[in-house]
Amino acid sequence: MTVPGAVAQATLVALLLSTSPASAQAVRADRASLHDLAGFEVVVEDLIPEAPLDGLTKDQLLEAARDRLRAAGFPLTADTGGGAYLYINVNMTTGSGIYIYCVDVELRQAVRLERAPDRAVPEAVTWQTGVVGAVAATELRTGITSVVVDQLDTFTREFAEENPGTVTVP
Repeated sequence: MTVPGAVAQATLVALLLSTSPASAQAVRADRASLHDLAGFEVVVEDLIPEAPLDGLTKDQLLEAARDRLRAAGFPLTADTGGGAYLYINVNMTTGSGIYIYCVDVELRQAVRLERAPDRAVPEAVTWQTGVVGAVAATELRTGITSVVVDQLDTFTREFAEENPGTVTVP
């Protein structure tokens, strides 16, 4: 890496580490899609090849997500081929012992178009939240798992607002 490139990377990492993660919260209109949601499955996108070398696997994240959602009282379903699912995507890049990440959590489900009720869209993002940050490679497993759980807690709080008394808010 060239000296200017290393300086740019160090500046980006310092900037990310000097601020708390920015969170893009779901807007009120998104919450309406949570009303009467009976069940959903959880899907975790594949991680970059370096992540398991630093202690984080897709299966670990999936199990942590399922455990957190089950503890809140969500009825998780198996892949039903067309039902709703909570999609977790962790985009990462690594270098110099640091991972810069973007964690997105989305509820995807089939919807009908208001302008054409006879037409269904098999998969639409109806709720989402996300966060960007950085974590040391030595803390990758606990750091990313914690971020994912925090985003799931946001989902749980907003679900509870639309469906009072149905889940336990952490």
